[in-house]
Amino acid sequence: MADPITIVSLVATIIQLVDFGTKLILRLREASERIGEVPAAFTDISIRLPLLIDCLNRIKNDVHGLSEITKKALLPVIESCLHQVKLLDDILVKVTPKPNDSDWRISKKAILGLSQEGKVQKIDATVKDNIQILTLYQSIKSPLLSPGLSAPLSAALPVISPIFMVPFERDSNFVGRGDVLSQIDKRFEDHSRAALAGIGGVGKSQVAIEYCYRFRQANPHSHILWIYASTYARFSQAYEEIGSKLGLPNWDSTKENKIDLVTKHLNDGDFSWFLVIDNADDMSLFYSDKTIIGKDGGSLARQLPSSSKGKILVTTRDSRVAERLTNRMPPIKIYPMSLVEATHLLYSKLPGDERFQAGAEELITELGFLPLAITQAAAFMSENFLTVMEYLNLLQTTEADFKDFISHGLEDPRRDVESESSIMRTWKLSFDHIAKQKPRAAEILYFMAVIDHQKIPKSLLRKKNEKEIEFVTALGTLQAFSLVSTQKGGEFVELHRLVQLSTQAWLELQDELEVWRRVVLLVLASRFPFAAFQFREECEMLLPHVQVALANAPDVEDTKLYRARLLQAVAWYELDIKGQWASGYTKARAALSLFEDLLQEDDNELIQSQNVLATAMSYLAQNAEAEALLRHALSNSKKESTRVMMTRNLSIVLFVAGKLEDAAIFAIQAQEADEKLHGPDHELTIADMFSLANIRNIQGNHEEARRLYQTTLAFREKKLGPDHPDTLVNVDALGSNMQSEGRLEEAEAMHRKALAARANQLGPKHPETFISMDNLANVLDEQGRLSESIELAEEALKGFEEGLGPDHPHVLTAAHGLGGRLCQAGDPTRGILLLQRACKGRENVFGMLSKDTLDSIHALAWQLDGLKRFDESEPLYRRLVPAQIDFYGPESPKTVQSYSNFAYVLRNLEKFDEAETFERKVMSSKEKTVGTDNEGYLSNVYALGLDLAGQERLSEAEEMLRMVLEWYARNWEEFSACHKLTSIRQVSIFAHLVDVLERQSKNSEVEALKERFPEVPGHDFPLSEFGKGPVTKLYLGNAGATQPLQAFSRNEDVKP
Repeated sequence: MADPITIVSLVATIIQLVDFGTKLILRLREASERIGEVPAAFTDISIRLPLLIDCLNRIKNDVHGLSEITKKALLPVIESCLHQVKLLDDILVKVTPKPNDSDWRISKKAILGLSQEGKVQKIDATVKDNIQILTLYQSIKSPLLSPGLSAPLSAALPVISPIFMVPFERDSNFVGRGDVLSQIDKRFEDHSRAALAGIGGVGKSQVAIEYCYRFRQANPHSHILWIYASTYARFSQAYEEIGSKLGLPNWDSTKENKIDLVTKHLNDGDFSWFLVIDNADDMSLFYSDKTIIGKDGGSLARQLPSSSKGKILVTTRDSRVAERLTNRMPPIKIYPMSLVEATHLLYSKLPGDERFQAGAEELITELGFLPLAITQAAAFMSENFLTVMEYLNLLQTTEADFKDFISHGLEDPRRDVESESSIMRTWKLSFDHIAKQKPRAAEILYFMAVIDHQKIPKSLLRKKNEKEIEFVTALGTLQAFSLVSTQKGGEFVELHRLVQLSTQAWLELQDELEVWRRVVLLVLASRFPFAAFQFREECEMLLPHVQVALANAPDVEDTKLYRARLLQAVAWYELDIKGQWASGYTKARAALSLFEDLLQEDDNELIQSQNVLATAMSYLAQNAEAEALLRHALSNSKKESTRVMMTRNLSIVLFVAGKLEDAAIFAIQAQEADEKLHGPDHELTIADMFSLANIRNIQGNHEEARRLYQTTLAFREKKLGPDHPDTLVNVDALGSNMQSEGRLEEAEAMHRKALAARANQLGPKHPETFISMDNLANVLDEQGRLSESIELAEEALKGFEEGLGPDHPHVLTAAHGLGGRLCQAGDPTRGILLLQRACKGRENVFGMLSKDTLDSIHALAWQLDGLKRFDESEPLYRRLVPAQIDFYGPESPKTVQSYSNFAYVLRNLEKFDEAETFERKVMSSKEKTVGTDNEGYLSNVYALGLDLAGQERLSEAEEMLRMVLEWYARNWEEFSACHKLTSIRQVSIFAHLVDVLERQSKNSEVEALKERFPEVPGHDFPLSEFGKGPVTKLYLGNAGATQPLQAFSRNEDVKP
């Protein structure tokens, strides 16, 4: 008779489970709706629960017909289901958002759900096993038996004793790798073997361990076996243990080959099994004469079991081993973790306190997303009570500290006792295998260890005249061990950063690190091109590796020459192509210092180095130093081609320094010499011609400059191409020449062409791109398109500042131009600040006697004049005028213009005697250049009259003013015919003459003048009639006769 207690317990448990399960299904749906996409494990369990409930309802309906044995067998299964369902409910409570949860809390619970996926997978696996048992019971319950004679469930189950040989506990915090586990399942659907391949420390064995536990849940009656295959001894030891556990007859006493016996038993047995071959890294272990075994003399690989009821999973660092052991199936690649997976792994190993989690993403990135590195870091932090940020700061102190970390091992109970527990030692095993199997592969690895670990061109790794097959197989060995990965396009490879540091640490242990740094230095010194535009891509490709090599180059005598050559080549590339002038200067100076220690003064290589440094100095406006260095190099040079090069470059430096006559002499000498050496159509001859064109353009000989520019441009477009940097310099220069000739539309087109091509070829941030932009802004300004001009000028200034620093000449030139435009546009505050910056900066860089410095001081003073800030402009003119006399000469148009402007300022400051002196200088110059019968000369006569009036020299003033008024009467037809004063200047002259006459009490002459011009305005003449400009007050009567006049003494038609 059935035990009523058992019946009640069984029914109660079923009812409770059905009720709980139904509610749980609803909760799962609710979680899905609120979270959105839920982890796959939650979906799987939600599909399985309805099946469980159906099975339970069927059993409940039939419970009274069950035997006592069956009820006792079913009860623990159902209780297990109830326990798992309760566990799942606890998890759902934690991860399901509440209706009033914030977005942040919802996101946090979503992440928590991901972290719980492993637990849900375990629950699902247990429920799945229980459903199989319950379903089995349903299928074997015979309808022919009477209810009282139902076959007991225990009698239907096979009685087996499966063995489980996984030597590690299951990781309760195993996270991620769901995609890999799914790939293993899929592979086993059609094949009996699969392999996991990846770099050491990436977590291959951990995935295998987790899969074993899942396999046992899904296949509780299967044998699960584990072989650690690092050596033949470990391999045979594992077989010894398997045979013993399987209880093979006479196992301890048999003389037969035990590997053969185990393999035969697994192949022939009527049972299922799952075998893991872990750490199968050594190809020779499986395919070598040294491991021929068995009576058939097969290799170890051929002795592996092969049965329709068995499956083998291999873990290896060598993907070639993986392919051969799995019948040429490609291995399942194990890559470093994703950020989410790696974060969950780290969090699972640390306390839940947020203090221990800040900085996690940065640390994970630093560790390359490698599980072993992350686990070790967490263990180290736990042992030493460090937060993540404290540990990260410790790690990032120096590279040596990082190497200490990757060399430091902490015991991990989930790794084989013979497995290395540190990153470096883990990979050392791979290094040893590679050095043994393929020495050339080891050489490539060591080479890569001492350059940049990313984007390494294969061409750099290849030896000169190396056979294709040798190189390909060597690189393939590194790829097979997952130490090297090929980047997009196949031309570049990458070395994992931790692999690189581990290799360096290993080389240090062998005292070979400095050796390989020497090797790399020599190779790069011979491979890095001396920069020309056509080699720019190769230079850019090699530059990161050169920088690493130079930074770590051994400071010993036998590397000096190679360091010097490499420094010089990189310096020239940065100067000529990249526009990184400060960096190029530093490298050029370092290179020259090394050459000077090694070579004689007349050595051509030393002289070449002096030339590179002089170029850098010129770019940085150190023109005096550059000139001195080139003259010194020229005096020591014996080689004709080198002497011509020095002459050419000296011409350029002199041109930049404003020494135009000397520059022209050297340019002509260089051109003549290059024509003799190379012919008139050679690139160097054309370069000399272009230098001469620049000089002629600045000297004002625009026609000759244009002819030279057009000749050089035609040659360069044909020989170098329309987008070559030299061609574009020519285009820009021709545009500036056109601008000087007033051909503004053509100039604009040339500058736009240069700007577009430079942005495309050199990049939008290159200094030469911003030069074209600033040149275009100048043309637009002359066209009256002020807003467009300012917009471009501001962009150019910002670009120069970011690329060249605040005090570079290009920055100061851009500030100079923009400052003037802003003043013109009605923003004098910003404009004056920029002009002041240009003045100060240019004087610091070039000195006072420089065209650029003098231009900036003149522009600033001129703008201050317009703002009537005469007390600020006066000291500027007092410095400017003597400097212009020294630099340009006393009769230069620029000097004469400053005389005129300074006189205007002095007049407004009531310093009439000084104003007279400078006004007479202007008149004297104009008498020689333009004569006296023109309005320009008469405007200065008028200004002189005002100066004389201010000194109470009224009769002299009257003479000057009458001279000017009569000139207008003779030369202005409208004026003489209509007797009307329609010009502001004419009105002003008339008014001041009346004023001077009245101050001499010549009233009758005043009346006569008024009768001659009856329509002249009276004292109430409206000031608004004088229009825009510097006029602020006009004196038409005796009052304030000694006050300065401000009208028309400043030449508004001439911009600085």
